[in-house]
Order: sequence, then structure tokens, then C-alpha cells
Amino acid sequence: MKSSDITITASDGGTIPSYLSAPSEGQGAGIVVIPTILGGEPYMRSFADRLAGEGFVAVLPDMFWRDEDSGVLDHDEHGFKRAHGRNGRSDIEQGMKDLADVIGALKARSDCNGKIAVIGFCFGGAHALLGAARLGIDAGISFHGSHVANHLDEIDGIICPLSFHYGDNDAVAPMEEISRIRAAFETLESAEVYIYPGAIHGYMQPWRGENGYDEAAENASWDRALKVLKSI
Repeated sequence: MKSSDITITASDGGTIPSYLSAPSEGQGAGIVVIPTILGGEPYMRSFADRLAGEGFVAVLPDMFWRDEDSGVLDHDEHGFKRAHGRNGRSDIEQGMKDLADVIGALKARSDCNGKIAVIGFCFGGAHALLGAARLGIDAGISFHGSHVANHLDEIDGIICPLSFHYGDNDAVAPMEEISRIRAAFETLESAEVYIYPGAIHGYMQPWRGENGYDEAAENASWDRALKVLKSI
């Protein structure tokens, strides 16, 4: 496995700081990992490394690079306050343009076989859905994705697999919203919503410890997501 910090040129100028993790040799599908509002912190990097260990070429972009408060934020009260602030300032339309640039750069790599999936954590869930709706990706995956229901009017015509994962005790994406997503996904050929009893928002992240990490839900989510990725 090889990993490094890279930059990706945005179509309107500037560079998108990103983390790349890829197999040492051969080709694999490209995976764009959209991190939580805290950015590409160590868990997010380890997730990209885990994907590379399975043969995928993973890129973790800084989706807040345009904001005055970009980069990685700490897992503390001040860090979350800053994270919510920049999340409130973010523009999903600009984010989708940046995602398209990241996908283009990933497809241009010699170690990418041309297949692309987007995995969105938390606020990245909307990017995973819209990537499938607008950008012609080969799979969209989300773990405790927020604001996904705001974009259900765009799902008509999605043909790639979708695999979205939630806890039933998620205060950010409550069951009412998850039920709307599940009902909408039933109109698609290959879209699944998985719900994990007792899990809360952010259940995938071990750094949360007893305050929210759910190892069983994380393992089940990973196994189901990996099955989708291996199928593209």
C-alpha cells in the first residue's frame, strides 16, 4: 500500500488538498471518501487505508478547502463548534463541482480502472446520493448521512447500487427522515437502507468510544459496503 498527501486542481482554479491511499501495484476502482464535518482526521485516513488494503484507490478530499476555516478539526467542543460553523457556510452545489473534479483526477490515474464509488460520512451522504444522480458514478455509499432526504427529488434514473446505513437513534438523521429515504429507495433497482438498532449518529467512528461507537454496527456496515464495492 502507498499513501501520500496530494493536491487536485479545481476547474475554477485553486487546489483541493487530499489524501491518497492506493495498492502498491495493479489497478482498482476509485473511491472518493467524503469525510465528516471535522475533515480528514486520523480515522478518515485509516478508512481510506482500509479501502486501499482491499485493492481500491481511495481519495479523501478536503471538502471545506474553500472555507476560511479549512483543514482538520479536533474532536472537542471547540472543534465541533467550528465544524458546524463551516458546515452551515458550505454550498452543496459548489461541493458537487469539486467532487466532479476529484472524480476526474481519480479516473485519470493509471492505477484506477475507471470505476468510481463515492462514500459519504455524515454531511457527505448528500454527495454520495447526488454523485449517483448527477455524475454517473458506479456506486454510492453513506454512513449516517445527513440532509440526504433534501435531495430525493433527484433519484429518478439512478441505476447504480446505493447502500446507505443509519442508526435508529440518530438525532441528526431521525427515523422519520430515514423512513422517507427508505421509501424513496424502494423505487430504485439496487438501493438499500440498513438500520442498526441503538446506534447513534457517528456510530462508525472508534474515537467516540462509549459515547457513540458501535463496533457491531460498524462491522456490519463495512461488510455490506465492501460487498457493493467488490461488485462494481
